[in-house]
Amino acid sequence: MDSTFFKSLGEQQIYAGLSRNQNNIDTLASFECHYSKTHPDPFHRPSGLTCLYRNNRHLCCIFATTAPMKKLLCCIVFFVPFWALGQQDSSKWLPPPPLYYSFIDYDINTIAHPGKLDTVFKKLARIKIQKKGRVNIIHIGDSHLQADLMTSVVRSGLQDYFGSLGRGILFPYQLAASNAPHDFTVSSNTQWKSARLGIEKSVKTGICGFGIQAGKENATIKLNLKDVDDKPQFFNRLVFFLGPDSSYYSITDAALRRTVLLHSKEGADTPSIVFDADSLITGFELAKSDVPGNGAFSFYGVSLERRDTCGVLYHTIGVNGARFDHYTESALFWKQLHALNGDLFILSLGTNEAQNPTVNEAKLMATCDSMVKNIKRIAPRAIVMFTTPAGSYFKQKKPNPNVQKVSAIIAKYCDEHDLPCWDLNKVTDGAEGAAAFKKYNMLSRDLVHYTGIGYQEQGLLLLNAFADAYNVYYKKHPVKTKPKVVYEYIEHGSKRSGR
Repeated sequence: MDSTFFKSLGEQQIYAGLSRNQNNIDTLASFECHYSKTHPDPFHRPSGLTCLYRNNRHLCCIFATTAPMKKLLCCIVFFVPFWALGQQDSSKWLPPPPLYYSFIDYDINTIAHPGKLDTVFKKLARIKIQKKGRVNIIHIGDSHLQADLMTSVVRSGLQDYFGSLGRGILFPYQLAASNAPHDFTVSSNTQWKSARLGIEKSVKTGICGFGIQAGKENATIKLNLKDVDDKPQFFNRLVFFLGPDSSYYSITDAALRRTVLLHSKEGADTPSIVFDADSLITGFELAKSDVPGNGAFSFYGVSLERRDTCGVLYHTIGVNGARFDHYTESALFWKQLHALNGDLFILSLGTNEAQNPTVNEAKLMATCDSMVKNIKRIAPRAIVMFTTPAGSYFKQKKPNPNVQKVSAIIAKYCDEHDLPCWDLNKVTDGAEGAAAFKKYNMLSRDLVHYTGIGYQEQGLLLLNAFADAYNVYYKKHPVKTKPKVVYEYIEHGSKRSGR
């Protein structure tokens, strides 16, 4: 908005509020600007300013209101949203927009080299239009992902539009005494030994970057998904990643409360057990049976999925303190990861690399390259996309300049290898943005991690950047629905086909 327009209103205080409609299609941002001093003519002075925005980017209209115009304004404000909805292109994907903050550059909130995502967009378009197929997205990162605050926003946006194939990969972080997402509960009848990437002990780390192990006979893990927005999180396929030995387990599903005895496959490079439930369920209890010869109970993760439908399966793998090299050095992680059949791998790392005061560009680029090569080895046709970390502080004293340096190296690697990249650091103004995140209470107390609002903003930024790239692709490559064949009965009961 032109600053001269505001100046023409005189001295004022600006208060901004933002709301989204229930259909998550448009943004209606209402800015009320009031004089901070008394106007000589209170009846005709400007008493407010209303701006209607779409996706928080394009100014649709401005109304400087006066008292005699209040009725007219009410009519306009009431009918404009309905007019805007009528103008929408129904083929466009318009997810909820991010909130507006002055330090965020929404104009550059894009994905570099978006053409490399075309194979993924093609599958997504087919799902949306023809209701066929599935897309498996695997988002790998550090502590910014472990609690699933940012990625839950992205997952919900994708699954709301394209359909849901389930919650994806989960790990019982609570049993490893670590922070966990808020949408599921876990309990057990025993204590577990644990390990995570970068801090391996006697327990190996697997597909989720964690591992737990119990020696007690009949040790159990009970997991239940909570409702999200008052909707149950259903699944009917459970893909378990357990120890490499061949053992017997019993599983009880939350719906029927029936117990089934299962025999795991030997080997670490495939899922140990794939269990298909008879109905949609929201939880399970897994126990290692008290059978002679059964060893320790090792658990690395479970993917909760929906079969016999189309949509998106979005896996989040986040590990506190993780770096690129921690993942590349974990053999079991890669042996198990290939079973998820990823179509798109999103890599969100770099914050922990930036804690090193002397970041080496050549070494970091080589580590990024090793990560990509490992992914291509297990999923040759998959697409790899990088993101850069948002700004944070160093030892809670000042914005860490190395975060911006690491981000620049990651972006450079993507440019040199023609890989898609979402530069969150640049979008949120680097080190200056870290200070702004702190100012708006979007950084947590440690000044490295973010509050729920901060992660939600980042999730919405990524979701909208991804949607914009998809819309550009779909405009160039629309998917046509197959014409329906209608049968029309004519004389003597014969029939003919027509469109």
